[in-house]
Amino acid sequence: MRPSKRTLILEAALRVIGRDGVAGVTYESVAEEAGLTKAGLVYHFATREDLLHGVHAHIAGQWEASMTSLAGAPADQLSDLERLDAYIRTTTQSVTRAELLLLLDTAGDVTVSAPVTGVLNRWAPPPPGNPPLSDRQLTMLLAQLAADGLWLHEALTGTSIAPQTLQYLTEQIAELAGRYPEPS
Repeated sequence: MRPSKRTLILEAALRVIGRDGVAGVTYESVAEEAGLTKAGLVYHFATREDLLHGVHAHIAGQWEASMTSLAGAPADQLSDLERLDAYIRTTTQSVTRAELLLLLDTAGDVTVSAPVTGVLNRWAPPPPGNPPLSDRQLTMLLAQLAADGLWLHEALTGTSIAPQTLQYLTEQIAELAGRYPEPS
């Protein structure tokens, strides 16, 4: 099955962002990358802001689908630990420079970043309150930060960690997160 033109455009925009940064996203650059006319692009995205919002929604949809698949259920049907495990496993396998650049560029714009923020709010554990933290809160937070750090390391440095090492680190982070079971 052929990808829709909309998906083709969003994937092209991600390639442009990965290569040229968010500032490089123009109708011309994305249309050329997608092999479409500028008019074909405008048909799907009336403004550049619509396109960037679409890219955010596309990324959020991919992350949500990955976490749902790994967890075997939507976030609202899972425990905190089950959601965190899927979050860790998705974060440590889903790394692109384009995602990082897009998130950094739009971090202050709550409207544009809303799709990604929504996914993170559904899947990452809520931030704990003030210290002292319970052992469970502390290990879950450390596991989330370790997964985020691994994602950031690969996105920033462009250095891929060997697949076996990445799998090992992912399992260690997931094990840390599950060290303290759900309270009964």
